[in-house]
Amino acid sequence: MKTNEQIVDEVAATMAHTWLAACDRRVIVGTLIPTKFMVIDQRQGARLFGPAGGDECRLFVHRSAALDVLRALGTERVAGAAMVAAANGELPALNG
Repeated sequence: MKTNEQIVDEVAATMAHTWLAACDRRVIVGTLIPTKFMVIDQRQGARLFGPAGGDECRLFVHRSAALDVLRALGTERVAGAAMVAAANGELPALNG
C-alpha cells in the first residue's frame, strides 16, 4: 500500500508532466494583425483559438492544460488524493 506522501508525489508528477506537455503542444503565434495572436496545435497543425489578444491566448493555453491534467488524473485519483490530504488535515505545498 502506498503512503500518503507517495500518492501526493505521484499525482504531482503526473500533473507537472501533463501540464508541460500540453503547453508545449499549444503554441501562440502572431497573425497579420500586429495586436492579434492565435493558438495552434503543433501535432495537428490546426488553429485552436483566435485571432485574439495575447492574454486571451495565454488563458486559453492554460485552461486547456488544466483540462488535460484533469483528464490524465481521472476523477478517482483526484478524489483519492484530496481525501488523503483532507484526512491528514494538511494540504501539500505547491512549491515544495
